[in-house]
Amino acid sequence: MNEEKSGVKLRAILHFLNSGYDLDVIKLRMAGTIFGRESGDIILKDNEVSSTHCQIQYIKKDYYIFDMNSSNGTIVNGAKVIKQKLEDGDRILIGKTEILFKLEDEKQVRHISTISSAMKEFNAGHDKTSIVDTLLENEIKNNQKWEVLLSVTYSDGSQEDYRLQQNTIFIGRATSFGKFEDDSDISRRHLLIKLNDNGEVFIEDEGSTNGSYLNGKRIRGIHLVSPSDEIKLGSCRLRIQSFSR
Repeated sequence: MNEEKSGVKLRAILHFLNSGYDLDVIKLRMAGTIFGRESGDIILKDNEVSSTHCQIQYIKKDYYIFDMNSSNGTIVNGAKVIKQKLEDGDRILIGKTEILFKLEDEKQVRHISTISSAMKEFNAGHDKTSIVDTLLENEIKNNQKWEVLLSVTYSDGSQEDYRLQQNTIFIGRATSFGKFEDDSDISRRHLLIKLNDNGEVFIEDEGSTNGSYLNGKRIRGIHLVSPSDEIKLGSCRLRIQSFSR
């Protein structure tokens, strides 16, 4: 497991290898970290980076990187990935930014901030990638609690709303609420709904037989959704939005 090796508690460290300065280093939080050109925890000012590009999540003592249907892909050790468990020494390429993923002894990296010390602006107009630190604001928001309003329209035309206070929700025929078990086109564990610390909502198909659709298009990887987006599972249509509580 990534978290422990020889009894040592490990923490994920990202080294930005070509940020324009000496190595820019951040320590990952246990919450998900999103990379994008316009939206996310770490903003990469790079036209090759999608608006919301990829995410690193800590899941069951391991770190995983998820491509979020980016235009140019997320590269790990030279190969495009959709979902990949990260190992010590992996090299990640997001647009033009190369990142070294390291697992370090927690006791030895306490001095490394979870807030990136990267430059706010640098060499405007140059071909290099600038990393803008937005993690401080997000750390402050971590204390805010969120809940999800899930609006479902079933195949018979009936509609129901569900208010849920989990950060992770699975939808499928095995779900403890709703009438999803009546739809044979829905898998037992069909769709994952996940909230990040900022109240943003993401969905991921869980390898369902018939797929999940976002605004009419079958999805792969993780996708950011807005309240106006329509998600379709079998004959059921869903809309999702988050609220602070």
